[in-house]
Amino acid sequence: MLNASRTDARAVSGAPESLKLNHQGVAMTCEAARPGGPVENCSYTIDGRETKHQSGRQRRSTIAKWEGDAVILNTIVLKEGVSQQTEMERWSVSRDGNTLRIHRQMVSAQGETEAQLVYEREGTRELAVRKEERTAPARPADSGYLVARGTRIPLALINSVSTKHGASGDRIYLQTVYPVLVDGRIVIPPGSYVNGTVTGVKRPGRVKGRAELYVRFDSLMLPNGELRDFRARVGALDGRANEELDREEGRIKGEGNKSGDARTIGEGAGAGASVGAIAGSVAGHGAMGAGIGAAAGAAAGLAGVLLSRGPEAQLAAGSVVEMVLDRDLRYTTEELDRPAGSQGQLMSPAPGPSPSIKQRRPGVMPRFPL
Repeated sequence: MLNASRTDARAVSGAPESLKLNHQGVAMTCEAARPGGPVENCSYTIDGRETKHQSGRQRRSTIAKWEGDAVILNTIVLKEGVSQQTEMERWSVSRDGNTLRIHRQMVSAQGETEAQLVYEREGTRELAVRKEERTAPARPADSGYLVARGTRIPLALINSVSTKHGASGDRIYLQTVYPVLVDGRIVIPPGSYVNGTVTGVKRPGRVKGRAELYVRFDSLMLPNGELRDFRARVGALDGRANEELDREEGRIKGEGNKSGDARTIGEGAGAGASVGAIAGSVAGHGAMGAGIGAAAGAAAGLAGVLLSRGPEAQLAAGSVVEMVLDRDLRYTTEELDRPAGSQGQLMSPAPGPSPSIKQRRPGVMPRFPL
């Protein structure tokens, strides 16, 4: 049953009043009842395969899959064959199985919105309220611990991402590498997990234009499983990286290659001049041969520049980036005192990101474009 008091006010209107879920293997069925409306039925396969269903005049195409202990649903909403909006939902169930949280993000031509819906198993809410009323006088107030908006948290990348192989929607996985303390207590310990998303990719041009990469951080999970959703940005890059960061837009730009282009053309001209001088000397026209060879070599080098892309932008596995929180994160003492589950190996920062290798374009044999 929908708990309106724990659900974002903007999401209450039009939200199903109740959800009946049945999950067996990779199949999940859902019955959604809205006030004064018919019951809507839908089904998903939680294995990354596409499922489709009709809802009124809208057609919904959904891909559902596991991410840790939560189910991620990515849905494209079509109306009369035209895309109306994209929805991404994260469904997670509490440890006791009595609370279902649905974090929803919707993107349309009108902009981007996000909200959270909270459903509680029928009957459990009343029992919880009565128990809280009986124990409230004896319970001390817990002000909790607040990690303030704007806090900077260093993260180590578990996987790599680049403009050459990346695409919008790709996931990024990171771990915290330094503890965050509040009032003398470690609230976010090293080894906490952070999930992110690639929101934009632009490959470098063949003549001009540098590579661009946009990254967003979506959630943070403590080693004991406590999860917080947000939309944070990159605040700083590893000091050893060759990329540049636009702090206002969160844009990561690859380095330029003007010097490499000039070197390629110059090397082609030099090689052509040498070959031309030798050929010209045989014919008795050494100077003329050198000039013709230099022009031909420069032209070949220029062709190589025009047919090749510049350096890609990348975030290498093991490198460190800084995340800047866009909202306050509050934890209670009870949440922090919960024992941590089994944890894998702590990600340690690597010696440094691989240095950018600017493409060396041969002066006589131009490359084909990638």
